[in-house]
Amino acid sequence: MPPAASSGGGRRRRWAAGDSPRSEKRPRDPEDSESEPRSDGGSSGLESDDGDFVSDLKEIVCLLRLIKGGANKDGQKMCEEIITSVAADIQTMLEETKLRFEKERQNFLKVLSNTSKECDSSLSKEYIKFQETYEIFCMQKDVHVQAFRDLFSKVEVEKKALFEQYQHHRKEETATLSELDNTFSNKIKHAEQSLRRSELDNFLEKKAHAEQSVRRMKKHDKSFIILRKSVGSFLEFGSDDDFDLDDD
Repeated sequence: MPPAASSGGGRRRRWAAGDSPRSEKRPRDPEDSESEPRSDGGSSGLESDDGDFVSDLKEIVCLLRLIKGGANKDGQKMCEEIITSVAADIQTMLEETKLRFEKERQNFLKVLSNTSKECDSSLSKEYIKFQETYEIFCMQKDVHVQAFRDLFSKVEVEKKALFEQYQHHRKEETATLSELDNTFSNKIKHAEQSLRRSELDNFLEKKAHAEQSVRRMKKHDKSFIILRKSVGSFLEFGSDDDFDLDDD
């Protein structure tokens, strides 16, 4: 990250100025403790050899420390370079993404602005057409409404006239039916009287005819009886008592 890079750069600048890293106090190695001259005594030659060996070891340790410090500085420098490179790549990607987003926003705003202008133009045209149509409708509305009112008034007048005519016809029909009823009643009554008279006349006529027939039959019966009596007495078939009939 950039802060780490700055701190690493500060360390590099301090070390480049000649400041060596501060060496920490190291515990004594076992070899150092074993190579130190013993207090219980020894030969001076051995002490001289041990002192040279110890100084060599110290030099080797110092060299190792220097190598370790250089390696640490190289590793830190490499890490700082990697971090700096990654940070630069990330920054580049962010800048590219930001530029792409900004470009897309600008394109979107441009398209939106054009679309909005087209919509406004279309709405204005349609509104003008609507206004013209509405004005025409308002002008013709009164004419149509008045025509409807006149038509409804005419229908009401005609309906009233038809209703009055219907009432008049109904009264006439009622009067005609009453007259027909009276006429039919009179005709039926007259017919009944005529039928009764004709039936009575027929009955009387039939009765008179029947009476005449009975009289004629009785007259013929008397003549027949007289004839039979005459023939019987002549032929002597029987007595006259056998042919005795009622003269009535």
